[in-house]
Amino acid sequence: MAEREIKYRGLKTFQIFSGEEKSVWIYGFYLKRGTYGDPGPQAHIFVYENGYEGYRVDPKTIGQFTGLVDSTGKEIYEDDIVSLEDGRVGVVTFHGGCFVLEYADNIRQTLYDTQNWKITILGNRFDNPELLIQDTVAPKKNEPDVPKIDSPKFDAELL
Repeated sequence: MAEREIKYRGLKTFQIFSGEEKSVWIYGFYLKRGTYGDPGPQAHIFVYENGYEGYRVDPKTIGQFTGLVDSTGKEIYEDDIVSLEDGRVGVVTFHGGCFVLEYADNIRQTLYDTQNWKITILGNRFDNPELLIQDTVAPKKNEPDVPKIDSPKFDAELL
């Protein structure tokens, strides 16, 4: 059996001395665990650096490594927004037991069907929400489908 790397990433947000909030991506393995004083199990990403260190991350930002890299060698994770060599743009999601690219109009294509194509990571839905244009990329799950003002679907009477 071929060895595969199973790892995750999650966004950790913390406050620095100036009061400013900073966010950093943590890469490692995922574990939901409770610690003393927690209201219940919390999402953690553990990293091995001279012993295991766990970091609490925002559970909405956790994404699994797909096992593939883009044309520059950067690892592709769930929630990444990617561009294909034919100009299509999609969001990497997990659907039906496999990683897929979701395009507008809820069209899905397995990510592994595109592994021999030139794929470029444009960003992800958390760091680059401006890339989530309704006509280009499918909206995030559990988010309402809101028409854009310049969209032909926009109804001025809704105002």
